[in-house]
Amino acid sequence: MYFPAKKDIWFFFMFWGIIAFNILIYIFGKEPVGMQLITYKSLFGYIIGFMTIGVLLWIWFGTGYKIEDGLLKVKYGPFRQSIKIKEIKKIRKVKSPFTSPSLSIHKLEILYSYYEFINISPKSEDDFIQCLLNENPYIKIDENL
Repeated sequence: MYFPAKKDIWFFFMFWGIIAFNILIYIFGKEPVGMQLITYKSLFGYIIGFMTIGVLLWIWFGTGYKIEDGLLKVKYGPFRQSIKIKEIKKIRKVKSPFTSPSLSIHKLEILYSYYEFINISPKSEDDFIQCLLNENPYIKIDENL
């Protein structure tokens, strides 16, 4: 089962602001004054600009979580991670603006293996947790959920 990522307005402005800034620089920007190693209107500058926009769009539209074959598969743009559901020990709610494979400040922290964790933010948290519990009923759920 696939669960798309929840997207906060904070991350919306951050991602789309950077994309708009990059595009506006190429439309309205003038050549910088002074000595530059790489100017943004050079071939290398265009490549870096388009790659930045491409990776941000890939992350925005390609973040999600899939549960299949006993695995939780986390996809965050070009980055991928798989976690065995049988190794998940605890799920709790956290609030953190720091980067993780989620596009929301309100996240679920999944503790697995020995001391590893991942923060994710599925749109439908209740359905996501229920799907995990169907695979592994021994997962401890925090009382705040």
